[in-house]
Amino acid sequence: MADTSSGKKYQLLLTFQDKRFNVANLSQYHLSLYISDAYLKISCVNPTITQCLLLEVYRLAHGCSYQCVQAIEQLYQDHPILADRNWSAVTLCIGNRQYTLIPKQLFQEKKVADYLNFTCPIGSNAIRHFTHSSLNVTVAFAMDPQLLNWFQMTYDYTQLCTIHQASSLIQGTWTYLRNHKPRLVPKVLVFVESSHLHITVIRKSTLIYYNRFEYTGCDELLYYVLIVIRTLKLDTSLHEVILVGNINKQSPAYKKACNYIRRLTLMSTLPYVKFGRTFPKKMITAHLDVLSAHLCYREL
Repeated sequence: MADTSSGKKYQLLLTFQDKRFNVANLSQYHLSLYISDAYLKISCVNPTITQCLLLEVYRLAHGCSYQCVQAIEQLYQDHPILADRNWSAVTLCIGNRQYTLIPKQLFQEKKVADYLNFTCPIGSNAIRHFTHSSLNVTVAFAMDPQLLNWFQMTYDYTQLCTIHQASSLIQGTWTYLRNHKPRLVPKVLVFVESSHLHITVIRKSTLIYYNRFEYTGCDELLYYVLIVIRTLKLDTSLHEVILVGNINKQSPAYKKACNYIRRLTLMSTLPYVKFGRTFPKKMITAHLDVLSAHLCYREL
């Protein structure tokens, strides 16, 4: 909730900063922003040394798109560096249900609205898309036009790359698996949030599956994982399932999954980003989405 006593429309939930972070070097840093209905996450990475220098999470208090922009605008006014135009690059990552995936060879830019309307109503929302060249798939998505306009005015067009959370997780999963000697056997990565889970299945350089599900308990979470495995005709004793996000070995969902999935592991590190001692290891993978967003910029 907002800090009503001070009139703020946002609340800081966590912040970690590396001692090497230097405001004078913003032109060397990549800023990533993740925005959902309730949260704004911020990460700053030095791409030259692949070092995360800043990670912050805020809860946004708003009831409509206009109030969301107001909350972000207030945060930007209070924050010492966010609105700075000297960033090397900025990636804006949007988390919502208005997205769809299209094979790259079938994608036609003039039909993006048709692709989206087939799966979800987009109304007057702005339409964007991002192509994963290495995986031959395009993610098309819709977002609030007021939000997009505000960020476009805040950052130069040449700086700003706008993607969907799906793209961030797909690219993060592929990069993670590539760093672990990808094989022809598909691997399943499950990113767990407090009320959503995202399932990504990749075999070497091929995206087999991605989807986002809402869940209310560990039984429902496990059900979605198992139904995807069954639908793809995978073997729970052969194919590795990697859990990441808001889950650990003490979680009821993890303990229950151990009874059904033989090759079950927890992602403990992100091989494509380094972290200093300031960052608690247990919390890093819970923010896989914002910490993977900068990877998409390399695909442009």
